[in-house]
Amino acid sequence: MTTMPAGRTDSPDDATLEQTLGTTKKLWDAIVAHLDSLPNGLVREWKCYGKKHGWQMKVTDRKRAVLYLIPHDGSFLAALALNDKAVAALPSQKIPPRLVREIATGKTYPEGRPARVEVTSTSDLTVVKKLLGLKLSA
Repeated sequence: MTTMPAGRTDSPDDATLEQTLGTTKKLWDAIVAHLDSLPNGLVREWKCYGKKHGWQMKVTDRKRAVLYLIPHDGSFLAALALNDKAVAALPSQKIPPRLVREIATGKTYPEGRPARVEVTSTSDLTVVKKLLGLKLSA
């Protein structure tokens, strides 16, 4: 799985994203539209964290990181951290049990437990939206 090259000095444009994401570009656009529809005043910003990691879209609510969207060839990773309250609410969200276990048993960091979803389908997108809702309400 490769990420967008870090050697670029400018953030990826729509054409580069489409070339990288392929058919999942419509899912990327759907999550971006969802973020824009939320009342939290979320801010999106492209970041490059070095050659190994490439470009990522960091979404913040001005106080904290909310979500990272990381383009890969033919998919993208949605990553966020959930606090204990959000983790406790996972079973009520109809999230795949494997992911619930992965999050609940994951290492706890100061910002929470990591939740990562490789988005390749609309069902993955639905899971990301549920996780995001938990993050923003907890």
